[in-house]
Amino acid sequence: MKGHIVKVEANVRSDKESCVIVGLPDASMKESKERILSCLHALDLDMTMKKITIHLSPSDKRKTGTGYDGAMLLAVLREMIEEPIPIDDKMCVLASLSLDGRLVPFHGLVPVIQQAVLLGFERIILPPVDVRFLGGTLTAELVPLSDVKQLLGYLRGQLALEMDTPQRLVEEEDMTELVSATDFSKVRGHRDVKRVLEIAAAGGHHVLMSGPPGCGKSMLADAFHTIVPDLPNEEMLEVYSVYHLAKETRGFSVRPPYRSPHHSASAISLVGGGTYPKPGEISLAHRGVLFLDELGEFSRKTLDMLRQPMETGEVTISRVRQSVTYPSSFILIGATNPCPCGYFGSNERYCTCTSQQVRAYQLKASGPLLDRLDFVLTLKSVGLTKESAAETSVEIRFRTKKAQELQRTRYKSVGLNGNVPGALLLATSGLTVAQTRSLQEVCYKEKWSNRTQVKLIRIARTIADLEGTEAISENAIQEAVHWKRLASLHQEEQRSQG
Repeated sequence: MKGHIVKVEANVRSDKESCVIVGLPDASMKESKERILSCLHALDLDMTMKKITIHLSPSDKRKTGTGYDGAMLLAVLREMIEEPIPIDDKMCVLASLSLDGRLVPFHGLVPVIQQAVLLGFERIILPPVDVRFLGGTLTAELVPLSDVKQLLGYLRGQLALEMDTPQRLVEEEDMTELVSATDFSKVRGHRDVKRVLEIAAAGGHHVLMSGPPGCGKSMLADAFHTIVPDLPNEEMLEVYSVYHLAKETRGFSVRPPYRSPHHSASAISLVGGGTYPKPGEISLAHRGVLFLDELGEFSRKTLDMLRQPMETGEVTISRVRQSVTYPSSFILIGATNPCPCGYFGSNERYCTCTSQQVRAYQLKASGPLLDRLDFVLTLKSVGLTKESAAETSVEIRFRTKKAQELQRTRYKSVGLNGNVPGALLLATSGLTVAQTRSLQEVCYKEKWSNRTQVKLIRIARTIADLEGTEAISENAIQEAVHWKRLASLHQEEQRSQG
């Protein structure tokens, strides 16, 4: 996901006809020499007694993929053709080659375009692909060209011929996931839980729901996705790039991703990694929702691996040969039973678990992990009695969208209240001296950590954004403290009863 500039240079001298690529190329790049030689023959260039050496700089970084073909061919042509081929440092070439000289797309083209723009390139040469899905937010000029002859003509300032029909790189956005999800108006009762989920969707906060089987945890988590606002174009491109690198199927959708891995998932599949590292579930949930159902069934080691990504918004996977970093800024929604049988503390059925089983089950989520959760709720079963008309997901999503727009303006798209850096949050919170002192007194009395105090400010800031106010009101602070007290009460009850 993080690119670096590779400079391509070539040397052509009289020797036995050959082509050598140096600079730590992988197997697919070593095969590029055959495509380059074939394209040179297609351009009717005399290759008799020509030895071509292509160097990829920096030479100590491994290069992978076929996207360097076009740049390597241009480097060779500059050495073989007398007519100059002007190329400046603000232009890059991203294209693979066919044997007859056509520019063709390659795997990973979308994230490479994104990184090329971030690295400061002003012109990007591409194969003939449809680039309308990138929108008008990119600052670089994208130049799709069909073949090497058009490329040479463009670089020399000549009029390029009309290119072939652009190839569509991405699928149309798919809204079936949103349509098939549970609407909030269909969930009976749980008014407090709905309020918490609205705050979580507006500010990117993490939530854990605990309750007996059938009380509605999974239904609420399924409905939660419908109140998370659509992604802006930059984040939509970022999410698509992650899926593209992971070779996962996803259309270019404005909807945030929703991932729900099974509790038998391994730590590597959840966090990422492997012999050839690839993004895991937490990265596939980037800018979206990660729902962990049956949280108590996950191994404690696997759950503890979520702590660092939840704090930093990215995960670093270190291996002997390389170290890769993937984005993982997600909203965690957890659902768990209070014990293996599910009825510990229930008024409906007796719990058949021993105290040791209950304690071991509840200790799956460690203290440091629980401290990173903004909300911990205890759910009870509700009846099927008819209630007054509830708000729909569309109505709630309208409010969460407005709240996120305020946050993106305030933080300049650095993040949301739930994951923005603490220094930036405190600098823009607008808390008065009296409010800060009051929060400190509450945290001291309740024996809450400094992280908890910052989380209270994050939650209060989100509540104020939902109200549409610039200043954090006393009601917003009191509501944030209320939710944290419920979480502390839940943990104390589990410790005492366990």
